[in-house]
Parts: sequence; structure tokens; C-alpha cells
Amino acid sequence: MAKFFRQTVVLAAILATVGPTSLGAAQGPPPVRCKATAGKMTRAVWVILRQDLKTHFAPALRVRVWRKMKSNPATAYRVANRLSHARVVAATCRAKPVASTHVTGSSPGASATTPSGQPMPTGDPPGWHQVFADNFTQNVPLGSFPAAVASTWGHSYPDGWKDTSTNGTYMPSKVVSIANGMMNLRLHTEQGVHMVAAPVPTIPGAPGSGGGLLYGRYAIRFRADAVLGYKLAVLLWPDSGVWPLDGEIDFPEANLTGTLWGVVHHQGATSGSDQALFNSQVTPTAWHTATITWLPSGVTFQLDGTTVGTTTTGVPDTPMHLVIQAETWTSGGVPTNTAAGNIQIDWLTVYRPA
Repeated sequence: MAKFFRQTVVLAAILATVGPTSLGAAQGPPPVRCKATAGKMTRAVWVILRQDLKTHFAPALRVRVWRKMKSNPATAYRVANRLSHARVVAATCRAKPVASTHVTGSSPGASATTPSGQPMPTGDPPGWHQVFADNFTQNVPLGSFPAAVASTWGHSYPDGWKDTSTNGTYMPSKVVSIANGMMNLRLHTEQGVHMVAAPVPTIPGAPGSGGGLLYGRYAIRFRADAVLGYKLAVLLWPDSGVWPLDGEIDFPEANLTGTLWGVVHHQGATSGSDQALFNSQVTPTAWHTATITWLPSGVTFQLDGTTVGTTTTGVPDTPMHLVIQAETWTSGGVPTNTAAGNIQIDWLTVYRPA
């Protein structure tokens, strides 16, 4: 009932704005660098708007809003901008304006060579040696993961394990697929089972007993739908399995309706609250590149090249392996059976110190 009330209030506010208004300076989005396209309704922005309406509104309300928006592109742009300014800026900077309001199923920022618009880095940057890279060029239909890519993802969590909250069940056979240059994790519910997944890459030559490295750099290109009741944590988990004593490193970590955090659980911790926390204030709905740099001297989190946080205290110092943990959130209750959406990964790279 509370959700329906909120949707109704927002709907009334949106519909009230539809009229013969223009995109004046006071009404338009904040200034952006690509002013030639800012404020224009591109095909990519229509995609964003439709995705956000699907996320935030019940079907009946969604149809009413969509009809109003199609009849007034200027207002549609303002609404999309309010829902997700960063995504709209990215779309208007990349896409050419189009007259049609036809919405395609492509992802915002997609291109023929890389779905996210940013190619996977290759080779060794100064001080590092690349030991793993997956650009997801091999198609893997639903039901074939991880068996079809066992050499690179065979250590992923199997069907039937419970997730952290125990409200979800890891079901890669029902959740994970690879196509169009992306790994896709479709979070959803079947017959009352909230299905999630935790892909784990296999790092060649990793020294740890659980396939982990001792220090490294990890970069992932990703986005996620804003699905209530689910979360994402790209994490380094100690090969020893001893937690919290041997620490943990998470980035990005977020409820899919929240903002991206970086977390370092300290080496030698006696409780989960012995940690360093950094909030990016950025949501996961647009494409982002998140980088963990883990060295004896400290842990640094970067998002799209900007440092989110660094800590030198209690740095984990035992081998750790990477887990892309998509699961039900750990607080807030059980997801509804209708909550569903995707986490998409364009590429993943891993480096060890050279």
C-alpha cells in the first residue's frame, strides 16, 4: 500500500508537468559538457525512461505515464533526468538526436564493439601483470553456466546454496547467461524461490588454496537494474574462509536501489563492524568501471577513474579470491515474487603485482 501511494503521488506530480512548457534554464538539467545534445530526447534516453518507469511504477500507472511522455518529449526528458541524471547525461553525450520515439531493447551506451561503450583493457600497465581477462565473447545460453565455461568460471557457486540472508538461492543455471558481449545475471523468482548467482573467475597460477591472489588489481565494467530487494557485492573473500579474522574487501557493494560502497573488513577483525567504509554517492544503474587496488601498503577503490577511498589500516594479508555476488539484500526483508531485473557485466580483468 505504501508503494502504491508513493507511485500515485509521483504520477500526479509528473502528469501535472505535462503541458506547453519548454526546456528553459530553470527547468532543464544542470549544465553538461556536451551542450549540443543536452536536453534533447535521444533514442538512448527513451530507453532509460522506459526502464525507469518499469522499475518504479505498477503496470497500469506505467502505461498512463508512458502515453503522456510520448506526447511531450520535453517533459519526458525532464522526468528521465530527475530519475537518473547521470544516465541521461551519458546518453545525450553519446547518442545522436532522433525524431522517432521508438524504443529499442539495447542497453544505454551500447556499441557494436563493446556493450558499455568502453573497451576492455589489455596488456600490462606499469607495475602490474594481467593474469585474467574475460570480454565475454563466447555465448553461453541460460542453463549452460558454468559448465560451458568451466575453465574460466567453473568455481562459481553451484545451484542450491543459500545466499547470505538465506532468503535467496544461488541458481546459476537459471540466472547466468552470456550473449552480445555481456555476462547477464537475471535476478528473479520462480515458484517462490528467489534466484541469485555468484560467478567466481578462475585465475591461472593463483597461489592461494582457494584460487586467490595475495594482492592484486581487479577491474569490472558493470551496470544493474534498480531491483528492490536485491544487492551486488564484487568482493575478495579470504581463501582460508576465516571471517572476519582474515578480512574481506568489497567494491562495488550496493543494494540495487542504493549507492555504491567500498568496504574493507580489517585483517585481525573480531567483528564485522571492524571495517573502513566509503560511499561513492553513485547508483549502479549506469555503466561504471570499478577498480580495487590491493597492496600491502593499502586498499584503494576507484570508480570510473576517480578515487572513492583509500585505507592503510588493517589491510588483509592472506590470499583472497574474487566473487561477483548477486543476491538478496541482507536487510529490508524478503523480495517480492514480482521483483526482477538484470546485472550486466561487459568485462572483467585481474592483475597481480609485477
